[in-house]
Amino acid sequence: MPHRQVIRDIESKKFEPMYLLHGEEPFFIDEVAKTLESSVVEEGMKDFNQVVMYGRDTTIDQVLEAARRFPMMADRQLVLMREAQEWPAWRRSDDMAKLEAYAQSPVASTVLAFCFKNKKADGRLKAVKAISKNGVLFLSEKVRDYKLADWISNYVRDTGLSISSQSAQILAEYLGNDLRKVVNELAKLKIVLPEGSDITPDHIEQHIGISKDYNVFELQRALGVKDIARSHRITHFFAANPKNHPVAMIMPVLGSFFGKIYAYHGLKDKSGSEAARALKCAPFAVKQYAEAARNYSPEKVGRIFGYLLEADRKSKGQGNATTPDGALLQETIFKILH
Repeated sequence: MPHRQVIRDIESKKFEPMYLLHGEEPFFIDEVAKTLESSVVEEGMKDFNQVVMYGRDTTIDQVLEAARRFPMMADRQLVLMREAQEWPAWRRSDDMAKLEAYAQSPVASTVLAFCFKNKKADGRLKAVKAISKNGVLFLSEKVRDYKLADWISNYVRDTGLSISSQSAQILAEYLGNDLRKVVNELAKLKIVLPEGSDITPDHIEQHIGISKDYNVFELQRALGVKDIARSHRITHFFAANPKNHPVAMIMPVLGSFFGKIYAYHGLKDKSGSEAARALKCAPFAVKQYAEAARNYSPEKVGRIFGYLLEADRKSKGQGNATTPDGALLQETIFKILH
């Protein structure tokens, strides 16, 4: 179940007696937990009917004692465990037997929620299966890099703004899939832009500080079409601002770009939709990879992988004691283009 559906159900007061929120992406877990805290118990009654525990410091008996209490002057109470991945009870069969027994017949007036971050809960446990049967077992998965721009577009739409594919790609390239960081930057734009605005590269440059002309996305585009002048202009800008554009961050992005070009060469069906599916990219990006493939043969791309790997290694101090990052980047881009 998508996290937005879980949140909508909670906001609509469609509560389940138990929630196990687990997985590698903490952002979605935090969002669901925050909605539970704002929706289950009225603000004025939280001192009486909301209990927050921490996994490392809590026993199974403390959890079940709190869960079996009846709410005071309210329809329900919330018992929320943070850092549930550190709860010792998961590794104790007697404790899990107690949790399973409760999950098979949970107290209807209690919402018991576990925030199990950064990894999956053990789905083989009978207690976990019982929670899934009588409550919500929500798996919070990382947004894959190739889906991040689409995720940003959908998130922005939910905030009452819109964003172009190019702008979403710029944010995705520069911020990565740390969703909390992405959302915090988008919140800045939500504050300064009127309702219904379309987020443009100019807005991103003005309010977030990512240049619309000098970014890795634009460098990829310039390299793809072999625009030598623009490629060197962007590279010179990066070299003059090494703290904001470290080689160790640029090389993996270019590696991914040329990896897509190499994969495009090997496709049997190069039509837009099939290529997008095979390359795991947005359909609009296929045209860029197709053009780049005309400019870079598979043999050349193979050599480029070597250039990028060498630059990445040297940027991390391996076999390079004197070359500054800026010069290293300029040398690598020159090799790619010639």
